[in-house]
Amino acid sequence: MFLQYAAPGAVVPFYSLRLEKELGFTPGQIGLSAATQAMAALLAPLLAGQIADRWLPAERCLTIFGLAAGALLWLLAGLTTPAAVFVTTLASWLALVPMLTLSTSITFAHLANPQQNFGSVRLWGTVGWMIPGWLLGAWFSDPQWLGSLLAWVRPAVPRSEVADAFRLAGLMAAAVGLYGLTLPPTPPQRRVGSPLAPLAAWRLLRGRSFAVLAICLLGVCWTIPFSTQGTPLLLTHLGIPRPWLGPTLTLTQTLEVVCLALLPMLLLRLGLRGTMLVGLASWGLALGVLAVGRPIGLVIASLGLHGVCICCFLVTGQVYVNSRACGDVRVSVQGLFTCISGMGLLGGNLSAGWVRASVKGNFALTFAVAAFLTTVLTVIFLVGFMEDEPAPHQGKDTWESPRKS
Repeated sequence: MFLQYAAPGAVVPFYSLRLEKELGFTPGQIGLSAATQAMAALLAPLLAGQIADRWLPAERCLTIFGLAAGALLWLLAGLTTPAAVFVTTLASWLALVPMLTLSTSITFAHLANPQQNFGSVRLWGTVGWMIPGWLLGAWFSDPQWLGSLLAWVRPAVPRSEVADAFRLAGLMAAAVGLYGLTLPPTPPQRRVGSPLAPLAAWRLLRGRSFAVLAICLLGVCWTIPFSTQGTPLLLTHLGIPRPWLGPTLTLTQTLEVVCLALLPMLLLRLGLRGTMLVGLASWGLALGVLAVGRPIGLVIASLGLHGVCICCFLVTGQVYVNSRACGDVRVSVQGLFTCISGMGLLGGNLSAGWVRASVKGNFALTFAVAAFLTTVLTVIFLVGFMEDEPAPHQGKDTWESPRKS
C-alpha cells in the first residue's frame, strides 16, 4: 500500500503544474491528458480482475504492472509535446490503475476480518501518498548539495524541475513490482463460476442501494478532477511557493490517515451509511471553501476535508462492495468499483478543462460547479441508500448474502 500509492502521489499533485507552467499546455490539453487516468480506469481493472481471478496469481500481476509503470513514468518525465504526453500518460495509468485494484483484492484475501482491519492497512497507502510531497518539497528548494549532484548527473539541467516528480514516481512503481515478488500467494479461483464474471459483477446494480452508491461514486469522481487540476494552480495563485506546494497538499492525506485509523470506530458508531454520508458532506464543504477562495488559511485547512471524503466515502465504499461479492468475482467487483470511478474521472477531467477554459480560469466559478453537484449527490445518498438492503440474487456459485456488519 505504501509503495503503490507513493507513485501516483508523486505525479498527481504536480501534473497540471508541469503541463501548464513548464510545457505551456492549454486548459483543454491539460484536461485531456489528465483524463487518461479515467480512461485507464475504464479499460484496465476489469481485465486485470479477470486475469487475477482466473489465470495468474494476483501478486504476479502486480509485479508485471509495477515494472511496466516504472519504465513508462520515467519516460514521461522527458516528453514535451501534447500527443506524446497524452499517449505515455495513458500507458502509465493502464499499468498503475490495475495495481490499485489488485492490491486491494490481495489485502481482502488475506485479512481475517476485512471490515475491521482494512482501514489500518489502507492508511499506509495514504502515508505513501504523502511522503513524495515532502521529499519533492525539499528537492524543489534546490539546496546547494542538489546543485552539485545535478551538475554531475545532468549538466544540461543542473536544477530541480517538476518533471523530477515523474521520475520519483517511476522509481516507486518499480519498487512495487519488485516487492510483489515477496507477497503471499493469492492464486486464481479456477474452479468457480462463469468466464463472464466482469459482466456478472454489473448485476449488483439491480439493488437500489448499490445503484445509489454507484451514482454517488460516479458523481464524486466527476468532481475530484476539479480539485486535482485546480487546487495546485489556486495555491500557486495565492502565493504558495513551489517548495511548499507539495507539503501543503499533503494536508489532505494527513486527515485521511487519522480517519483511516479511526475507521473501525466510525463504522461501529455510524455504520456504513452514516460514515459514507459524512464523507460526502465533507467533500461538498471543501469544494465550497475552494469556490470562495479566501482567506488563504481557510483554503489550506479545507484541504483536509478531501481526506475525510477519501476515507469515509471511497474506502468505506470499497468495504461495502467487498461485502456484496464472493468467490471468483471478488476482484472483478473491485474492478467494477474502479471502473465506475473511472467513468466519473473521465467526465470530470474533460469537464474541468472545459469549464476552466469557458470561465477563463476563474477559480470561484470552476469550484462552484463541483460544489453544487456534490450537494445534490449528498441528498440523493441520504434518501436512497439503505445499508441493510438484501443483495440481488446472482446465482448459487457466484454470490452470497452480504455479511453482517
